[in-house]
Amino acid sequence: MTLRYSIELIEEHDAVNFYSIHLSEEELSELERFFEKFPEGSPFDEDVDTIIAWLDKIGETGALERYFRYEGKYGDGVSAIPIETSNLRLYCIRLSDRILIFGNGGVKNCAAWQDSDTLAEYVEMLVDTSRFITSCLANGTLYMVDKEIIGNLNFSRDEKK
Repeated sequence: MTLRYSIELIEEHDAVNFYSIHLSEEELSELERFFEKFPEGSPFDEDVDTIIAWLDKIGETGALERYFRYEGKYGDGVSAIPIETSNLRLYCIRLSDRILIFGNGGVKNCAAWQDSDTLAEYVEMLVDTSRFITSCLANGTLYMVDKEIIGNLNFSRDEKK
C-alpha cells in the first residue's frame, strides 16, 4: 500500500518555522495527532508540558542542535524532543536552525524506538522523509530560503507491512 502525505507549515516564529507531516487520509497533522493522544488530565501532563516548554524555547531561539536527541542513524536527521528524562518522545527532522519538521511520537516504554512497533513506524517515516528531502535539495527540486522549504512538498512511500 502506498502512503501519501505532505509537509505543511503549521507555525511561524521569529527564529524558526515549524512544519509537520500530514497524511493524506488524516484530518490532523502528525504534530496535532501527537498532542491529541495526550489530552489534559492524562498521566502524561508533565511530559506534555515539558515538550511544550521546549517548543516555546525553540520558537524563540531557533532549532539549535543542542536541543535535540538524535534518534536515527547518523546523518538521517531524525531527532526527539525532549532531551531530558521523559517517557514521551516527539520525533522531528531538524533541517536547520530555522526549519523543523515534526512527525508523531508517543510513550517510549522500551529500551529503543526500534523495539516499539508504534514508535518505529513514526521514526521510519521521518527517516524516509529526511532522505526524500535531502535528495530533492541535492537535485534542486526543493530548496530552503531562510525559514521556508520551497518546492513540491508532497511525498509517497510504500508501507512496510
